[in-house]
Order: sequence, then C-alpha cells, then structure tokens
Amino acid sequence: MAVPRTPNYHGRKLLRELKRLREQAGMTRERAGDELRMTPRKLSRIENGQLPKYHETQVMLKVYHLRPEQWPEYLTLWELARKPGWWQESGPRDCGYIGMEQQASTMTEFRLGLLPELLQTESYARTSLAHTEDSDTEAITRIRRQHRLFTTESPLRLHTLIHEPVLYQGVDREQLLQLVERADMPNVTLQVVPQSAGLHDGLTGSAILLEFDDPQEPALAFTETVLGLSQAQNEATTSAIQVLLRRLTELAMGPEDSLDMVKSLVK
Repeated sequence: MAVPRTPNYHGRKLLRELKRLREQAGMTRERAGDELRMTPRKLSRIENGQLPKYHETQVMLKVYHLRPEQWPEYLTLWELARKPGWWQESGPRDCGYIGMEQQASTMTEFRLGLLPELLQTESYARTSLAHTEDSDTEAITRIRRQHRLFTTESPLRLHTLIHEPVLYQGVDREQLLQLVERADMPNVTLQVVPQSAGLHDGLTGSAILLEFDDPQEPALAFTETVLGLSQAQNEATTSAIQVLLRRLTELAMGPEDSLDMVKSLVK
C-alpha cells in the first residue's frame, strides 16, 4: 500500500526537527536551499508537511552540521514515517483518524448515540455497523484498535464520557460486563453523563480530543455527526473542545458512581 501523503506522527516530528536544525545552524531557507541544491519553495514544503526522500534527509543533516553518529535518531524517524500502519493495510474508513488515535497518548471523548468504540464488544460493533458498507472490515478494525488499551509499552489513557440513554439501547449483558472490566483498568476512566443533566452542548454530537506525549505535537480535536468525522488542530478549536469535555465531565457522575450504575444494570 502506498505511504500516505500526509506525514504521520513520526513524520511530523522529523519535519519539525529538520526545521529546528536549520535554524540552529543559523541558516535561512534561501541559504540552506543553495547548499542543498533545493529551491526555498521546496524546502518550505518539506518543513510544512512534505516528507523528504531518504538521501535528501541525509544531505540535510550533513548541511545542518550534524555528525554522522547523530544521524540514526533522525533516520529512524524517517523509517517510521514511511512505514504503513496495520490500519492502512486493512483499508478501513477514517484511516487518517485511526493513525492519529494509535499514536496518541491520551484520548478524551463524549459519545452520543453509541458506546465508545474502544469499549465495544465485537457483537455490539457488528450490530452498530450492520448498515455500513464493508461492515466486516470496519468491525474487525474497531476491535483491533482496542489493543492500544492493553499494550505494555505505552497504553492509551482513555477518559470516556457515556450519555446515559446509550446504556439502554441494544446493550446486552456481555457488553455491560465488558464496560465494567474496562472501567477497572488503571488507564481507563469511565463516567456516565446522566439524563437528568438536561440540555447541554454534548447533545449536538460526539467529540474527541487526542493528545500526545511530544509537547511539540498539538492536540487534535474531532467532532462527529451524521455527516461524518471532522478534524481540527488549530488552537481555537481544540480549546473549545477541551472546554466542552470539561463541562461534560463536571455534569457526569463520578467514576465510582458510574461503575456502580453499570454494575446495577448487569444485575
């Protein structure tokens, strides 16, 4: 499968580093372009989202005065940027979103209408996707995404806010037990936004915020409606989503009370 044109997490980190190294070397884009035999316009494209070729990366490191023993760190980033993820090979919808989710360190979400995808059983996932094109692939992909919660190296920290009515719509005993099991995980926080909270901003649609360990990587905000998933990485939008999720967290039942509520439904 072809490598996506938009750099992944590792690619974006490499491009930021290349720009930092140029500036650290005291070079303008014009001067660096002359030494690289590259137009300033092409160098600008690289620094703003176009992954360079392998040999171009090597030449840039040399021109920016890095010793050869310092190169491996940056060339490893280049390799990781070119490596297709499993989600690209399986070919699901929203492939770009899945790549971001797999590279995030923290995910905060409010789901309207359905249970959080990372907490769904396969049966619930298949039922919710029954009228979706290529539903089998989508269901299998959804279950595989959940592996991020269990990885020993860097498990995803998940804070999920569930709208209470969702718990009464097509949720069987197996699914309730899985919610209880996942809520007990140290990296998962589950809260129920009760129906008694009344009207609130979350009723307009689902919202997701992805954050990364790299302080230079901006948070990513996603909103979902019947028209699909919309993405934003500008500070104004991500701040607005952070405020929305914070308000919903304040409206929600605490984690212990939420877990007790789910357990009561099991009984």
